[in-house]
Amino acid sequence: MKYHDNIVYIPIDQNSGYTLKSGSYTVKSFAVSHGQDPHGEIHVGLTKPFGSDGKLSFRVGRHGSSEVANWFASNAPASHTTFNQHPDKLNFAFIGTLRLTITGGIFGQQENTFTFENIAIAQGHSGSSNNWWFGGSGCQYIGANTVSCTGFCDQSLKLSCHFSRGGNAVNVINTVPDGVSSWLGNLNDSLRLDQITMPGSHDAGMSSLHHCNPALLADAYTRTQSLSIGAQMACGARYFDIRVDYDHDNLVTYHRNGGFGCNGQSLKDVLDETVSFLNTHRTEIVILKFSHIRNHGNDHKPAETKAKINGFLNSYNQAMYTNNNANINLAKVPLGEARGKMILVFDYPEYIHPATGRFRYQDSSTAQSNVAVFDQYSNTATYNDMKVDQLNKWAQHAKPGQGVFFLLSWTLTSNKPPSTGSIKSLAKQANAGLPEVLQEQVRRQGWQRPNIVYIDFVNRITNQAIVSLNFQGNLPLK
Repeated sequence: MKYHDNIVYIPIDQNSGYTLKSGSYTVKSFAVSHGQDPHGEIHVGLTKPFGSDGKLSFRVGRHGSSEVANWFASNAPASHTTFNQHPDKLNFAFIGTLRLTITGGIFGQQENTFTFENIAIAQGHSGSSNNWWFGGSGCQYIGANTVSCTGFCDQSLKLSCHFSRGGNAVNVINTVPDGVSSWLGNLNDSLRLDQITMPGSHDAGMSSLHHCNPALLADAYTRTQSLSIGAQMACGARYFDIRVDYDHDNLVTYHRNGGFGCNGQSLKDVLDETVSFLNTHRTEIVILKFSHIRNHGNDHKPAETKAKINGFLNSYNQAMYTNNNANINLAKVPLGEARGKMILVFDYPEYIHPATGRFRYQDSSTAQSNVAVFDQYSNTATYNDMKVDQLNKWAQHAKPGQGVFFLLSWTLTSNKPPSTGSIKSLAKQANAGLPEVLQEQVRRQGWQRPNIVYIDFVNRITNQAIVSLNFQGNLPLK
């Protein structure tokens, strides 16, 4: 036999917003093909440290055997591995503890070490190349040669990571930390909703466009999101601006100015995606704000639309947060009381019954309804003008823990197409500047955190910057 340096890399994806500082892998149990490790290089307790490149090297021979493959399959079932199948033969296989020390993402500049238990790493052979297997009893195959595994930190934080293998000739297990899909799970149940900073989605339903007028300008000047409601939730958004119309015999979201604009996702899709997300992310909450009920022409009657919305919501009662106190201030509700539920708030007084999950919303700087939100956008296409305006409002009105939500509206308005640019191009500019603004005002200047940060074109990286504010102060974590 011949010893080989078998090298595999477990790097953090450079586009994830996180950075790998260091890590290690400790062998807890193993199987090696007969005669391929006469010197006992592999043993229980063997720890392999690695640096920021994620490079691991195991010194052992290479000879495939079904015995090792069967051992691996008994410890890491097919649906818990990146291949999503059982191996025929493997050279060697380990079960061990993977530790990753990372920074960035929702944790900002903090370094946290996450421990992933019972991680399986193995090497097989395919064609002229050696291939690597990855998984574990606590991992789950999620498609596209990827498993999701959860690690835990000494500070009681948890972090899910997606581990993806390359092709058979590639010895890289690409790692993408998924800190935003269940970020509320790292916060203490006792926190009130007005003590939390949430990413918000402006004109949230406008990722898919229908019945546009005029069609030529629809995409550039009507589309405000690229991701569906469910995908936005998976990216960390928790507060959604839902504007509703009854059009073409359907309750739909919309973005129009008079007769010009488009319909977006149907209300059914919005609610179905919300329920589906919450069913698989029980630590989270979602706030849906119903507003801007369309009133244009004889075919769009707000009173009738509101009645249709009220009746339609009866199919979703089980998923809705309710409260028997008609005067409840939602800002004061503890997170633990509302986990796994969608909170529905309405900017109109009809059909409001907190006991049935319908809460009254008002734009206000004082608590005078079930939920009061200071929400004033800047109505400009100029980034610096918007920035100055929103910072002034932030300085005056952000009062976390005082029973009123402050919404930082980090959006630019395309008022004069095409000279001001598309909504997407304006959002790209606004979103690019936001992380540094948040760090400057909160971390360096010590400002009070906003409760909601509204953006167009919700995305994971921008949301990570918003969510990270929750982990930079003295909020009680799990």
